[in-house]
Amino acid sequence: MTSKGYALGAIVCALAAAGAAAQNLNPDISVIGDVRAFTTNDPEDPKEGKLQLDLQSVELALQGYLNPFARADVYIGYHNGSLEIEEAYATILRGLPGGLQLRAGKYRVDFGKLNLLHPHAYSFLDTPLLHQAYLGEEGLSDIGVNLNWQLPLGKSALTLSGNILKGDFARPHEHTEEHHAHSAGQLLSLRALDEEEHDHHHVETDLGYTQRLSLFLPTGTYAGVEVGLNALQGKLDTLTGREVRLTGADLKYRWAPNKYRSLTVQGEWIRSRRDVLHHHHHEEAHALNEGHEHHLERHSADGFLAFFDWRFAQRWNLGAIVERFDHPEEEGVTRKRAGAFAGFQVMEESTMVRLLLRRTDGPGMTSAVREAVLQLVFSLGPHKAHWF
Repeated sequence: MTSKGYALGAIVCALAAAGAAAQNLNPDISVIGDVRAFTTNDPEDPKEGKLQLDLQSVELALQGYLNPFARADVYIGYHNGSLEIEEAYATILRGLPGGLQLRAGKYRVDFGKLNLLHPHAYSFLDTPLLHQAYLGEEGLSDIGVNLNWQLPLGKSALTLSGNILKGDFARPHEHTEEHHAHSAGQLLSLRALDEEEHDHHHVETDLGYTQRLSLFLPTGTYAGVEVGLNALQGKLDTLTGREVRLTGADLKYRWAPNKYRSLTVQGEWIRSRRDVLHHHHHEEAHALNEGHEHHLERHSADGFLAFFDWRFAQRWNLGAIVERFDHPEEEGVTRKRAGAFAGFQVMEESTMVRLLLRRTDGPGMTSAVREAVLQLVFSLGPHKAHWF
């Protein structure tokens, strides 16, 4: 080969390498949409008994490796008429001392297994009422730093995880539009003290902390069990000294002999200990910074959820979910919910149809609320609307 031939070959190789490098730096881009048709007998819903249509959410995901040791994930969501950065974080997967993994940014906190998932991955469609009441309307998410360490124990594994959080998880969530009935905003009837009794913009939160210990145990060639313990400590408002403490336990069993069949059985228990502010005159709430006395009462509440999800054929699954919990701030108020669901993949994971039938009741409700929800989830890109 002549010198010109060698030079041409070198140029071609250089261009190919540059193109491959540029391709590796480009993130994977996905869009996931959640469209619903639903009806409810909730007397608080002005469209009680009528068929309603809703674009529940649209999620834009940008994901990719920054280098062989780290990756970044960004999720931008459209909910209730507004755009929001749901998650934006970087994760160092390897290269740190002792096999540690580091995550920093805004992310869903690993309090239990279920909170890590986005709602479009739930076979039961929505964030459980238990999580909405104890962890936040959209689950436990905050700006923070996470350290994660895994210790192999033969075929088992022990994982330790800790988070330092900014404290935004304790703030009331703002929406530009009213809740839809099937989102259970009215069914919770949560009394937001810092919204009703003084301007929630004056609430001052502080750093929060969470810890998680989990143990995975294989129970067979195709099955395994994971047991987890969780804890959270945080400030609801430094002006009043209100604090929140959560403890919890979770259990997950999964059997998956092949990619067409699987059984998941999962449960979570959470105990909430939360300071509730009491005062006799509304004016006192606006004068907390002026030295007025106020009374804090520590309120304890418990809740649990359990479900199973059985994928019995290549494109079909069905299951059921039950949950019960005490109101985190009010004595004698409980909520109970039970539902049955079924799912169907039109071709593969890019398009899924789900049906949910559920009932919610408890003290303070004039009657049980029944709902029927038909969901279409579509995915454009590599981040699929995957099976739970």
